[in-house]
Amino acid sequence: MEAKVARLIEYERGIRRAQAERLRLIAELNVDDWAVIDIGMALQLSPSNASSLVQWATRVATLFPDVLEAMEAGVISEWSAHGLVDPTEDYTPELAQKAVAKTLETAEGRCCQQLRRSVQRRLQRADPAGHARRCAGRRRGRKVELYDEDDGMAVLKSEQPVEVAQAMYTKIDRLARAEPKNGRSMDAVRADVLAALVLEEPKSAGSKALIQVTVPITALLGVDDRPGQLDAGQLIPAEVVRDLMSQPGTVFHRLLTDGAGNLLEYSPGMYRPKAEVDRFIRTRHRTCVMPCCSHPSRSCDLDHAVAWPEGKTTGTNLGPLDRRHHRYKHATKAKVTIAEDGTASIQTRWGQTYSTKPDPLDEPPF
Repeated sequence: MEAKVARLIEYERGIRRAQAERLRLIAELNVDDWAVIDIGMALQLSPSNASSLVQWATRVATLFPDVLEAMEAGVISEWSAHGLVDPTEDYTPELAQKAVAKTLETAEGRCCQQLRRSVQRRLQRADPAGHARRCAGRRRGRKVELYDEDDGMAVLKSEQPVEVAQAMYTKIDRLARAEPKNGRSMDAVRADVLAALVLEEPKSAGSKALIQVTVPITALLGVDDRPGQLDAGQLIPAEVVRDLMSQPGTVFHRLLTDGAGNLLEYSPGMYRPKAEVDRFIRTRHRTCVMPCCSHPSRSCDLDHAVAWPEGKTTGTNLGPLDRRHHRYKHATKAKVTIAEDGTASIQTRWGQTYSTKPDPLDEPPF
């Protein structure tokens, strides 16, 4: 198996090199308004797909040659290149290039979603006023839509500010977990709870759900407008954070970070020791510690790298694993270690070793 995994990795590197060359050729062929038709015919693409591909290739080759170089080196795939470049569309070329270049420095071993979040956070921190304007525009456009699906089903879609959507989901999930399943999946129970909340307004609706926001003290005091960050990593404008903090019942926790924004201490001052450790781990790690996993840590299991009781219940022996990865670890006897700074190393049954490092809580944009 180890040899097969090595071959798979080598084939993937070859594909990435070929993808980079393909994008360069498309950009070079894009010499006039008619080129997209020639390229579409050569690649057997519809006009709309050909137009999108030509625009994408030209943008990457023109503004982000370092992204193509990383693809050629086998560091990132074309999916990851999209994760790096797509979030930059509404920013100036200079700012976009700086954010992408800085993120590329640590791109190896990270998936598309992780790179996308990193670029987004850098851009939003570098231009908080622009981020606040875009957030305000999106908030004004919030809506509810209904889509028909096959087999008698439909999708009810609600676009909400991220802190509202998280609070809504947290409340739905909490109520669903208190309900008897009666043969239903947990997803089905959540769907039924949501329908009951909208249609029946049950007394069991409960109080407002807890959401966690990390915010620089300077922004909280109005000294600057550095954005806050929700527990899943999304940034929200400082004005929104200050509004949340002004609501009755808000609880403040103390977070100490180092110069690079890495979490050093979490001191709620109101939880027993076990809960303090739980909060520390889930705040330090926004997501599951497995490579390229974006499952939020708030709904992960806290796993002992070294099994208890030999392994202690401390920050250097605990990491969040989503249920699927938790089962994988035990089923395959994969080995996980957690370093002092939260870096997790995973050694698989087939001899591969991967490392993941938690994102800093308040990382500078550049």
